[in-house]
Parts: sequence; structure tokens; C-alpha cells
Amino acid sequence: MTRKAILAAVACAVAGVVMLFLYMQRFEEEASGGPPVRIIVTTQEIPLGTAIREDMLGVRSLPSSYVEARHIPASEVQRILGVRVRSGVASDEALLWTDLATTSEQQRDLSGLVRQGMRAITIRADVSTAFGGLLRPGDRVDALLTVQREDRTHVTMPLLQNLLVLASGRDTGAPARPGERRTTNSGSVSQVTLSVTLEQSQVVALAQEQGRLTLVLRNPDDITVVENAPSTTTADIIEPERRTRIQRRAPQTDEPRLPTRVE
Repeated sequence: MTRKAILAAVACAVAGVVMLFLYMQRFEEEASGGPPVRIIVTTQEIPLGTAIREDMLGVRSLPSSYVEARHIPASEVQRILGVRVRSGVASDEALLWTDLATTSEQQRDLSGLVRQGMRAITIRADVSTAFGGLLRPGDRVDALLTVQREDRTHVTMPLLQNLLVLASGRDTGAPARPGERRTTNSGSVSQVTLSVTLEQSQVVALAQEQGRLTLVLRNPDDITVVENAPSTTTADIIEPERRTRIQRRAPQTDEPRLPTRVE
């Protein structure tokens, strides 16, 4: 009888410890504010009107109950690169949507996206140029121009490199308003608006009248401009030797860089 009482007491004690542990675990989770959410913070001071660069940003985890709609999720980092801040932001602070010059009242006016000294130009874009509707504001692209020569052969040349996409169709990257529905018809002709210098805008405007413009999507971390990039002619795709030579050219690749993590 004594042995049974001891075993029962031990079992009750173990059950009590387990229940206490579960209670403490739940209490700590509720007291901490819920599961962590990664938001964007600054790693240095960002003066008024400065365009945001990746090296200015880091990531910090906050309890979900402390995260507000003004906080920018870490997943949105590529959409805010190149956007100017409407007020100075101190170092080691959370970067908010309201800090950006283009998110007042949850809107992103196209004129507000154009950085000082730059211009915005819109090009005609079919499904291949707009990537079936998957091209997003904040992406970076190269522009290729294909024209017909006098001998009726064609040549494709790199026109401009590392251009920032300001808008894809009517999408400027603004968060959807309550009740707003956005649809994309990937088969329809749309427009892509690019950030360019005044001289580059002249080049693009003339190029659209001379031939076909094609956009090539870049990795968002790749801002390298290839010097003296060769053109491609009809012979390059017809003659086997030239195709083989192009195929064997190894691209220069680097591991993608991630935002600095700040705890």
C-alpha cells in the first residue's frame, strides 16, 4: 500500500511539473507578444530626401503584437530600394511606410518615385517584355534593342543596363487598398515605366521608333554594368560555330547578398 501511494505521489508530481512547464511556456509566449515577425530597420542615419540603398537596411525581429501596419516587412526590401525618405530617419530605428516619400495615404504617385535628377519614361511592353505580368516595381532590368539592317538581317544590341522599374502597367508598388482587387491579364499589351537620366530617355525614345525593345530581368542585387557588351547578329544564331562560342561563355556570378541582420 505504501509503495502504491509513493508511485501515485510521484506520478502526480510529474504531472504537476509538466503542467507547470506548459503553463509557463504559454505564459512566456503571451507575455512576449507572440511569435516573432521580421521587419526592416536602418543600420545608419538616412537624411531627408535620400534614396534608400541596401547597405542602409537591416532586419530585426519583433513580437507580432508589437508590429503595426506602418512597419515594413523584411520581405518587401526590394520594393523600397531607390525610394526617397520624406523625413530623416535615425540609425537603428524601424523604417516605416510613412517614412517613404511615396507612401502618403497608402499611395505611390509616379512623380514621387522619380529621384532628383532622374526622369521616368514609359515603353510599350508586350507579354515577353513584361514577363507575363510578373515584373514588379523595384525590379532592375537591361534594355535590348533589335533592329533590321539594310541587308534585311537583324541585330540585337544592349541598349541600356541596370534600369530601375518604377511601374508595371498601373502598378507602382502601393499596398492594395481595402476592398481593392487587382487583376493582371498576362496576354495583353501593357506598359513599363523606367527610371532613366535625361540622356537615357532620349536614347529610349529614339530606340522605340527604330526597332523592338526587350527587357531582361536582373537579380535585384546585381547592379554590374558590362562594358563593351557585344551585339548579336543573325549569323550568331545561324552559324553553329558562333552558337557554340556563345554557349561556352561562362557568366560571372556571385552569391546573392542578403540584408544585414540586426538584433
